[in-house]
Amino acid sequence: MQQLFRRFAGALFLLIGVASPLSAQTRVDWDPRPSVRVGDDLRLDFRLKIQGDIRGFSPDQPIDDEGFHLHRRRAGIEGTLFERVTFQVERELRQRGPWRDVYANVEVVEAFEVRAGKFKVPFGLEQTTSTTDLDFVSRTNGSDALTPAREVGVMAHGRMGSRLEYEAGLFRNDGENARLSEPAFLLPDEVLTERSRSVAARVVTTPWGRGGGSRPRIGVALTSSSVPDGLNSLRGRSTYDTVFAPRVYVRGTRRRTGLEGEWNPGALGIRGEYIRVAEERQGQGLGDIDLSDYIGRSWYVSAAWVITGEEKAGGVRPQTSLFQNGFGAIEVATRFEALGFRSGSTEGPAFTNPRADHVAPTEARVWTAGVNWYPNRWVRLQGNAVREAFDDAGRTPVPGDSTFWSGVLRMQVVI
Repeated sequence: MQQLFRRFAGALFLLIGVASPLSAQTRVDWDPRPSVRVGDDLRLDFRLKIQGDIRGFSPDQPIDDEGFHLHRRRAGIEGTLFERVTFQVERELRQRGPWRDVYANVEVVEAFEVRAGKFKVPFGLEQTTSTTDLDFVSRTNGSDALTPAREVGVMAHGRMGSRLEYEAGLFRNDGENARLSEPAFLLPDEVLTERSRSVAARVVTTPWGRGGGSRPRIGVALTSSSVPDGLNSLRGRSTYDTVFAPRVYVRGTRRRTGLEGEWNPGALGIRGEYIRVAEERQGQGLGDIDLSDYIGRSWYVSAAWVITGEEKAGGVRPQTSLFQNGFGAIEVATRFEALGFRSGSTEGPAFTNPRADHVAPTEARVWTAGVNWYPNRWVRLQGNAVREAFDDAGRTPVPGDSTFWSGVLRMQVVI
């Protein structure tokens, strides 16, 4: 990743050097964020994202997130060159903080653009939405567990008319959310033949009307990758960040399917998503027999209403700011979600053994209620109350208890 960034930075500085002499008109803007303009040839926007949380749990849990936690500190640069090339570089501002988005995008025509670098794999409505634009403090457990998130790759994308958008790409691995737990074991003379490279495609359509954020949008997405032998399946984590669905032994193809929908009429926002993942378990049984697929499924529906009347589409922008003849914008939201894992086979007794053909199913269901206050366009304060229930009391943050409550307050600053 460091090498990728050095190459990207070198190319960026070269492009800036080419663009600067083309126009003597250079200006600095501060509204809505610090920006540099070099005529019409180059634009650089400097971004800063800070999020601080205060969390509490019932029953109490001795975990790192309890109390105040500076959840996110990111700085980045976004820009446009010659109106055809866009780029972004973003990194966490902490010791050994990871690089987030590092990519360049070239628009050939409106219907065909190419993006290369590190960016989000085109899968998952909620996962591909920035955390600074979510209606809730956290993504659903299903989005965190089953979607790929960021990866290094190349992607073609574009808009076909006013009703259809597409994305399709090839990626080095299967995303940050699917890191391997067990690397492949090789003898001295063996060569790794199984690769975790992945392909992904997503299509979003606006079937009614001419598009825009106020029209219903429906999408479908697919990914396919190869997973090497080992305890490398996806797993389920709770809101408490404890594992309630451990990894099982897998080998073969991992396939994701996602359905999504979104509608933002006026001050109202409605979202829903369904994700299914099937992972093959070739040769993982006793005697190297094939086991049934390991299946993870999640879904959620959510609704948000800006009670002060601002438009929901494109992000809430308060009509009047605090201390400027107003008090900002206020939004209320609620969401229900479920995440579960099971095996394809349901014959015979169910076991929790990671090599069982019939794996004991487990599911977590979460209800979240939230209030968002936007004092101005840079600051947002969020409060969420979360109730999480498990259908297997033996696989929970506190074995024997099946229902848990938590609360979180977040202050977010985005420049």
